[in-house]
Amino acid sequence: MSGRFFSLLRRFLKPRVQAVPQAQTGYIGEFATWEEAKTGLPGYADPVIAQRVADGASEVLSGQKAYERDSITFEARQYAFPIATALLWASRARGGLNVLDFGGGLGTTYFQNKPFLQAISDVNWVIVEQQTFVEQGKRLFRDSQVSFCSDMREGLAKQSPDLAIFSSSLQYIERPYDVLEAVGASKVPMVVFDRTLFSARPHDVLTRQHVSAHIFSAVIPTWVFSESKFIRFMELRYRLVSKFPASCSTVENDRENRNLQESGYLFVLKGSQYDTALQSPIISETTQ
Repeated sequence: MSGRFFSLLRRFLKPRVQAVPQAQTGYIGEFATWEEAKTGLPGYADPVIAQRVADGASEVLSGQKAYERDSITFEARQYAFPIATALLWASRARGGLNVLDFGGGLGTTYFQNKPFLQAISDVNWVIVEQQTFVEQGKRLFRDSQVSFCSDMREGLAKQSPDLAIFSSSLQYIERPYDVLEAVGASKVPMVVFDRTLFSARPHDVLTRQHVSAHIFSAVIPTWVFSESKFIRFMELRYRLVSKFPASCSTVENDRENRNLQESGYLFVLKGSQYDTALQSPIISETTQ
């Protein structure tokens, strides 16, 4: 009896191992202002993030990996064919291609589409990024088609872009419409968006993205754009050609059940040769 009693007592007194709570990831909360959303956060500007991305880009440049996205490297490319189509279409005008890649990291979209770019004789790819990325980019991409700058105005002045790309970037800056205004005022003839967050609400919403530690540990203020407001703004100068699903999506990580969508859009400048081509009547090839 006493043996059983002490056995039960040991079981009762045995320390219980508490489960370690996992850090929550995804899109969490809503905030009234950008200042409130970023309070106390190093965000994307943390040099550690740029270094992790640089490590991945180095593997791509050395030929060990096909391409890198958000510091994760891939053995094979995951193509975004709407972007590839836009690149090839934009290059037809003069046989070359000047790209302004806003928030393009260390060449994610460039490497993703490099097989298509090989068909274009002259490619100049300018990436506008934060200073920590610019420093890494200038170190890694010497004598390359890819160059870096930290200011949008410098990027627009550096060349006359045939195409501007915003792939998972516009939602992470404080004043996104100022950037779009600069692009429109410079009459960039084609603009393509990918992996951009939208909702059906009539107004934009500020949230935070809690990034998984296996990518890089960060909490980043993030805009969820009102789709209707965004399209109205773009259509002041541009014509919507196509809406397409994002090349990869993170909306399943929304912890607020806001029914978000992650989409891509292709716009052409009204009055441009691309706009004219879209408005031209279709001529049947069937002989009468």
